[in-house]
Amino acid sequence: MNLRFLLVTALVFPLATISKIFAQSLTALKTEYLVNPIGLDNLNPRFTWQMNDASQGAKQTAYRILVDTDSAMLVKASGKLWNTGWIKSDDNLVIYSGQQLKPFTKYFWRVDIADGKNNKSDKTYIASFETGMMKMENWRGAWISDNENTKLKPAPYFRNTFTTIKKIKSARAYIAVAGLYELSINGKKIGNHRMDPMYTRFDRRTLYVTYDVTNAITKGKNAIGVLLGNGWYNHQSTAVWDFDRAPWRNRPTFCLDVRITYEDGTTETIKSGKEWKTTLSPIIFNSIYTAEHYDARLEKAGWNMPNFDDTDWKNVIYRSAPSKNVVAQAMHPIRNVEEIASKSLRKFNDTTYLFDLGRNISGVSKITLSGPAGTVIKLKHGERLYPNGHVDISNIDAHYRPTDNTDPFQTDILILNGKGAQSFMPHFNYKGFQYIEVTSSAPVQLKKKIW
Repeated sequence: MNLRFLLVTALVFPLATISKIFAQSLTALKTEYLVNPIGLDNLNPRFTWQMNDASQGAKQTAYRILVDTDSAMLVKASGKLWNTGWIKSDDNLVIYSGQQLKPFTKYFWRVDIADGKNNKSDKTYIASFETGMMKMENWRGAWISDNENTKLKPAPYFRNTFTTIKKIKSARAYIAVAGLYELSINGKKIGNHRMDPMYTRFDRRTLYVTYDVTNAITKGKNAIGVLLGNGWYNHQSTAVWDFDRAPWRNRPTFCLDVRITYEDGTTETIKSGKEWKTTLSPIIFNSIYTAEHYDARLEKAGWNMPNFDDTDWKNVIYRSAPSKNVVAQAMHPIRNVEEIASKSLRKFNDTTYLFDLGRNISGVSKITLSGPAGTVIKLKHGERLYPNGHVDISNIDAHYRPTDNTDPFQTDILILNGKGAQSFMPHFNYKGFQYIEVTSSAPVQLKKKIW
């Protein structure tokens, strides 16, 4: 009786109720295949979305897109910059063709769809995107570096300070780099990207990345720090591909604009220029192809903080832009996505240990340890082992052609400062590995930890 009652009740549901139960919903609203991106340069960005509908034979039969700088207008189904009207189509990729987009502007877009029964979406789905430089002439900063010697091995630090006195509404940092970089404000790294920008032919196209730094800037004195790595721009390791002979090769360089919009509507741009200072960092060598060498005895505590004394730092030099085509990097970045615990630890002796992750990964290792100042720690990464249990890299260094023994393949080198426990993880490198063989110039005690 209960079963029959349920069936009969279902049969007499009003049609509108059934439509509500199986009504479509929209997900994955993206601009240029990114969720609410900032810093786009495309005058005609692509909008995409997905329809979720559990009913049999579900399909989209029409769509409407609205674009405005005011999200409240979209709620009212009004878009002054673009209103496609209802278009009969199952397309879920549409190219913007409304009024011309302006730089440094946030836009909102709304999409509505109709299904096979002409039921229109009953919820409001709004996404956003923000434009960046749009044109080369909108940059205010200069390209700066510390040297023009491609053989200089240590990575450079750069710093500058500025003061804000008004209430900040929003702030964006735009940084273009030939090489790799890490950006920091007031001692904290900006963003969660690794090894930006992505690789290009640097003399033809240079990428910049945009960050929301509104919450990083405080009222009063602030400091900006930039650490540059070689990447594929200044490839110092030698291999069969001859990247060390690339026509674009030079000492890493960057250009930076921090554009601040205040509550009173005024704007200010903090830019890279002659007032910046530079010095060499504890990263005494870095190669995206081989590894990173770090001398902790050279650390400069607080180097990217407002009150750091940089009187002994050098002046920067001006450089020409690597290319005449500096454009936004609109793609998913490299990030740390998982921390993996080592499955096992083998101790050969007091100076040699082997960590096994249990699976092969593309990534980096992180180690925390202590020891006397000057102790040299080497972390050799590989995908397989010799019969005696030591790391074998003969299957992955086949194309490497070293000129000496100072740049061992997939082997990070850390020199301890003797000031207690310290952690090391490379900034400008990644490796393929399952095993990490740690050797030390002096006895150390290691335990199985998170890598």
